[in-house]
Amino acid sequence: MSEWISCDKCGHAVQALYLIKLVDGELSFCGHHYNKYKEGLDKVAYEVIQLNKEEESPQLLETAE
Repeated sequence: MSEWISCDKCGHAVQALYLIKLVDGELSFCGHHYNKYKEGLDKVAYEVIQLNKEEESPQLLETAE
């Protein structure tokens, strides 16, 4: 189970989907607010992490013998 991180703009009722790392701190935004502020965030953020994203594991290929 993942930790609940709330959107900094919406409050505790909405789960954050993005963690934005800035030189002087972090912001957590839902999809709506991330998209709304994306242009400005792209100028100041050094990393954007998509939270609760499920990674696909690589499929191993079977070799014929």
